[in-house]
Amino acid sequence: MTPKQRHSVRPATIALTLVLLGLLGCTGLLQNLGARWVTRQIAAELNLDEAQAAETRGAVDRLMAAAPAALSARVEMLVATVDAAIAKGLSEKKLLGMERQVDGLLDIVAGAIIDEASPILATLRDDQIDFVEARITERLDEVREQLEEPAEERLEKRQDEFVDAVEDWAGDLSGRQENALRKLLAGLPDEAHARLAADERRLARIAEVFRKHPGPQAIRDALWKEWKNREDWGPGARPPQARRAEGRQALLFVYGLLDAEQRDHASKHLHELHGKLEAFFGDTSA
Repeated sequence: MTPKQRHSVRPATIALTLVLLGLLGCTGLLQNLGARWVTRQIAAELNLDEAQAAETRGAVDRLMAAAPAALSARVEMLVATVDAAIAKGLSEKKLLGMERQVDGLLDIVAGAIIDEASPILATLRDDQIDFVEARITERLDEVREQLEEPAEERLEKRQDEFVDAVEDWAGDLSGRQENALRKLLAGLPDEAHARLAADERRLARIAEVFRKHPGPQAIRDALWKEWKNREDWGPGARPPQARRAEGRQALLFVYGLLDAEQRDHASKHLHELHGKLEAFFGDTSA
């Protein structure tokens, strides 16, 4: 129930996140096909040669095989926590607890991806680094073009995405509810320019490290540092704690708008997502 980020670019790890997308999106019956697809996407994003692509396929397979043991229990605990909060009511304290659970899950996933990726990324040649940097720069240029649109148009797009995101969870909204959501978002600061600037700085830092060809451990350390500081958008933006606090208040506001039927819809949607994960975990651990 949070706004969709239309320009969420994570330089240097953008292709590697496809591993996570494959892990969450592929069913067990299509596991091998999914692993091949993820490998091809990463190879295309990084312009990998045949040997590097083979190493990437092994990394993808290991990540998928390790996922059940690493994530299942934590995911089940998070689902139970969220479901109970939907049924009994949200609060600032409960949301803080959920944040810690989500942070723990994401750190496990990011750490596993970075650990597997670093030895492969350490083999990138200068021409491959140039290729990746150019692709990411092109995406950032697209974001910059979007930010040149009139503020009113950008706000309307953000409002549309916010309403769509809430409806994905809660089902159809009334006109009153939709208007309340649009008014809420209109009152929130737009820090897209600060986020773009942060992404540009992040890309420059990562590219500088990669061009020194320092070895897997130095690359791992650099990527992990960027991951842990991903919410720090620099002096032109509010501190991460302020944005998180604002996000919690927005969630509490949205929850307060929903009726019993819509909260039940949100619970069912949560269990549908969980069911897809369980199906994947069950097949990969069999």
